[in-house]
Amino acid sequence: MASDVDVQGLWPNLVDAIGRASPFARSYSLEAHPVSFVKNVLTIGFDPEFADHIGMVDNVKNHSLIATKLAELGHPGAQVKIIKAERPDNFAASAPAPSAPAAPPPALVATKPAPLAAERAASAAAPPAPRAVQLDPGEFKNDPLIKKALEVFKGTIVEVRA
Repeated sequence: MASDVDVQGLWPNLVDAIGRASPFARSYSLEAHPVSFVKNVLTIGFDPEFADHIGMVDNVKNHSLIATKLAELGHPGAQVKIIKAERPDNFAASAPAPSAPAAPPPALVATKPAPLAAERAASAAAPPAPRAVQLDPGEFKNDPLIKKALEVFKGTIVEVRA
C-alpha cells in the first residue's frame, strides 16, 4: 500500500466517524479497506466478494460524508475514489469493536432474589397463541389514527374477499 498517509492507522478512526454520522455507510465501510491515500485522494477498495456493494456506496452523498469526516480527522480537501481491489491478507479489522456499556453504579443494581426453578420454567413456557378478533368495520374506519393515516397517505379502505 503506497501512501502519503498511514491509512492503516486512519481507517478505524474514519470508519468510526462515518458510523456516528450514518450507520448505513458504516455497515458498508466494514466490508471495505483502504488502498491508498496519495495526493489527498483516499482510494477505498472492496474485495471482489463485495464488489456488488460498490454501487450502493459510490455516490456523491457518501463521497461527501467521507470527505467531511476526513477533514474532521485532519485531512481537509480530500477526495474519495472507490474501486474493486483484493483485501490484503495483513489488513486488520476495519473498526474498533464498540465498547461494552459501563456497569451501573452499585446503588442502581437490583437486589431481587433469583427465581426458583418452577418460576423459571413457567416464565420460559411459550406465551399463549393470540386469538382471532373480529373488527367492526365502522369502528375501524372512524378511528382517529386510521383517519389520519388515510389522510396522510391519501389512501382508501377497500374490502378484500378471498
